[in-house]
Amino acid sequence: MNAEDLKIAKAILNVLHDLDGRQATEISLHAEVNIICPCLVGDFETVLKECERRRYVTGVQGKFTQGRKWNIADAGEAARIEMA
Repeated sequence: MNAEDLKIAKAILNVLHDLDGRQATEISLHAEVNIICPCLVGDFETVLKECERRRYVTGVQGKFTQGRKWNIADAGEAARIEMA
């Protein structure tokens, strides 16, 4: 990840950490991240996919709603602390 991607990743992890175990929809997650670190939807989605690939976050398909809901994984908590 480049420096800009790291800023977005850190914002994603911080937002999810602040939810204290609750989940965020992708739309609400992007909205919150965009306040901290303005980014295009494509850049956000790319970094979110990379965070999922690295197992920093977990996405679960909603059973009654469209889209995925996201929460931070243990590896994401560790990465968030290292990024501080």
